[in-house]
Amino acid sequence: MTTDDITNTMAEPETRQGDELPLSDPKVGASDKCGKVVTDILWSEHDFKIYKTDDGISPQFSDDPTLAKAQRENYLSLGPDLADLNQQINLLKAGWIQAFSSIIRRLGFPEDVRNTYYAQETARGIAQALSGQPHNGRETLSDLSKRISKRLSNHLRVLYFTICVLVTLAISVSLSIFTEQMPLPRTETILRLNIFNISVAAVMGSLGALLSTAIGLRSLSIDPTATRAINITYAIQRMLVGVLGAVILHITLKAGFAHNLIGTTPNSEAGGDAADKLAFLSVLAGFSERLVPNLLNRTAEHHTNNGDRNESKAKASKQVVTAEQSSG
Repeated sequence: MTTDDITNTMAEPETRQGDELPLSDPKVGASDKCGKVVTDILWSEHDFKIYKTDDGISPQFSDDPTLAKAQRENYLSLGPDLADLNQQINLLKAGWIQAFSSIIRRLGFPEDVRNTYYAQETARGIAQALSGQPHNGRETLSDLSKRISKRLSNHLRVLYFTICVLVTLAISVSLSIFTEQMPLPRTETILRLNIFNISVAAVMGSLGALLSTAIGLRSLSIDPTATRAINITYAIQRMLVGVLGAVILHITLKAGFAHNLIGTTPNSEAGGDAADKLAFLSVLAGFSERLVPNLLNRTAEHHTNNGDRNESKAKASKQVVTAEQSSG
């Protein structure tokens, strides 16, 4: 059984007509009133059936028109809950998750038993509604939707971390190849910044961001309804934040605004010990998304306060000069 078997569960039954198939007709291998082949009978009572086709799960109402009308109204009351459930199942079957499941089946491994469980729970919720308990049916479907959402979130966390690892590898390998081709002693500069040191800072920053992601992966908030492209973009963005944070921290240290963090003077050359400290601080900048923004905020506040004080002093001096000229 595949996840395809339990999708599209929300199709509204057609209005019953006099020539509609009787309740006894839906059987495995037979066609329903829409011409779909029944693959399984999930629930069977004396006044309704719930069966499955390749397109999803559907109910067959009672032969009694009055009872069928009440059953239809209760079934339609499940609309929002069935819609949420269907969305979660469609997301589970989409993209790389479905591709992975197909590979597993082709290798001869058994189908995930949770898919059968999802179909049975969906049928149970519909059966509760058709039995005159739509409130219980909605609760059953809502709980099932939450469980599927949790499973989907776990899948997306794995995807998120996988993308982070791939981006980190791409950054590390590309910069390693780039710096390896630089002529010794690797002193090429851009804007008076050592390109080799910037590359090291970028790699260490991406490693710090990856470490932060790995530590917080279990508590990472994932929106199951977001598209795969959005979740992949978020993962790439997190790695780039680590890289940019480390590079900006390196520039800040080089400019002398935060040299006390590594215990060197602003103009000192980055020797072995200083280089080690720079590498560690680059990891720290990548690990903490707020380290560099906070450092920049404090630097900006410091210069703003100095500017305000200088402006106040200038105004005070001007007022003193004006007063002396007036008295003279």
